[in-house]
Amino acid sequence: MEQKKYFDILQIYRGIAALLVVIHHTYTSFAHFNHFDIPALAFIAKIGKLGVDFFFILSGFIITYTTFKYRGDSSYFKKYAFNRIIRVYIPYLPISLAMLALYYLLPSLSASDRSMSLLTSLTLLPHGNPALSVAWTLVFEMFFYFVFSINFFSRKGWFYFLGIWIVGIITAAIIKMDLSHPVLKLIFSLYNLEFIIGVLIAYLIQYKIRIKYAYLFSASILALFAFLVVKYLDINLFPFFQNLIFAFSAFLFVYLGVSYWNKRISTRNLFMMAGNSSYSLYLLHNPLQSILVRIFPKSDLQYFIFLEFLIVIMIIVIISYIYYMIFEKKIIAIIKNKVDIYVS
Repeated sequence: MEQKKYFDILQIYRGIAALLVVIHHTYTSFAHFNHFDIPALAFIAKIGKLGVDFFFILSGFIITYTTFKYRGDSSYFKKYAFNRIIRVYIPYLPISLAMLALYYLLPSLSASDRSMSLLTSLTLLPHGNPALSVAWTLVFEMFFYFVFSINFFSRKGWFYFLGIWIVGIITAAIIKMDLSHPVLKLIFSLYNLEFIIGVLIAYLIQYKIRIKYAYLFSASILALFAFLVVKYLDINLFPFFQNLIFAFSAFLFVYLGVSYWNKRISTRNLFMMAGNSSYSLYLLHNPLQSILVRIFPKSDLQYFIFLEFLIVIMIIVIISYIYYMIFEKKIIAIIKNKVDIYVS
């Protein structure tokens, strides 16, 4: 009998990635407003920016793995689309609407002259900058979910599309295609390769292609070490080089985790809690830290600033978990129960 797959280790990964993104933005704000300067933490904060890349890889893996048996089944498309829409928009829209209201009513809250698109803010369609700055990644998410729907209508068509898409993305990067138009930027962005890497991991797992544990573990550690060296030395052989090195390391760790670290982990584990609430944490952390860093007392003492930094992160994590319990656990469940009969 085939062993049941658990994704608990992926939730641990997701929790770590979410916290790294929080550290990235919070450290940047503290460095700007409080002259915060701890080199080791600054390096971790620089790595934290790449937590987004990990989320892209994980999205590609999860959506491919969990819908694998529905390939070529067009009747499943309606349920797939419904689940993706409510999963993304129900937690996102209240925050986006709040950000729009704040920026229009109190424009001084924004420390930049960043332009905003009402269309993108409300729909996540590619048009301009969303009011919630981190929502640019959700534009990519929704685009990937859209193109992935080809998989439910034609397995062969999906594989052909993937091949053409990969070639198109790489060609656009090599010839330095003008991607100033939002739609072209979305279609040919190198970030899409990270979704595709996630898709590849899912196929490797589903088709039972395994690498010996010792080899896979060693390769994962070496790839992570190579990434840390590249990041520390700030080596950039070409644009997106560091992202791709990180993506290769993440590819190996996800493959390793799902293949060999397949076990249940307590829901009380702090990283599991952060992983479960990672979407809410991702949505809320930037506006929360932007407000908190402004209202906390200013100081020249690095240890005092570090304490404030930790308190801000703790507050963000707690508020985000509460938001997750309300919107992701309760409201989405209620909507699913009421509407599921129509999309099954």
